[in-house]
Amino acid sequence: MNATQPYQPPDYDPTRNRTPDHVNEKIDRAARAAISQVGDSPAEIHARLDELDREWHLDRALMAVFSVLGSVTAGVTMRSLKRRGTIGPVGYLFFTQMSFLMHHAVRGWCPPVAVLRRLGFRTAREISAERVALELRLANEDGG
Repeated sequence: MNATQPYQPPDYDPTRNRTPDHVNEKIDRAARAAISQVGDSPAEIHARLDELDREWHLDRALMAVFSVLGSVTAGVTMRSLKRRGTIGPVGYLFFTQMSFLMHHAVRGWCPPVAVLRRLGFRTAREISAERVALELRLANEDGG
C-alpha cells in the first residue's frame, strides 16, 4: 500500500468506542491487510471498492438478526396469547429484543453488537475509512 494514504479508523464511532480495543484492533488489521492485498491497477482497486459496496455493515447485520428473531418470537407470543391468554416467556424475549434495538439506536451499542463485532462485522464508518484509503490511492494512480 502507498504509505501516503494509510488506513485511518474513524475518530468518532459510537460502536467502536464501546467495543474492546482488541476487537477493534483485529478489525483494523483485517482492513489494512485487505488494502495491502489490492494491487496498484485501477481495475483491482475498483474491484475492491465494489466489494466494499456489497459488504454488510454492522447495523444491517443487526437489523437482519433482530428481524428474524423478532418475527419468530412475535409469532410464538401471538400463538401463546391465542391459546393461553398470556404472552409467556418468549414474549419477554421479544420485548427485550425491542429494548436492545432502541438502545442501539440511541447509544450505538447493545449486547448483540458485541457478538457481531467479534464475528468481524464493521461499522459503516469503518468501511468508509477503507474506501477513502483506496480512493486516495486510486486518485494518486490516476495522477491527481
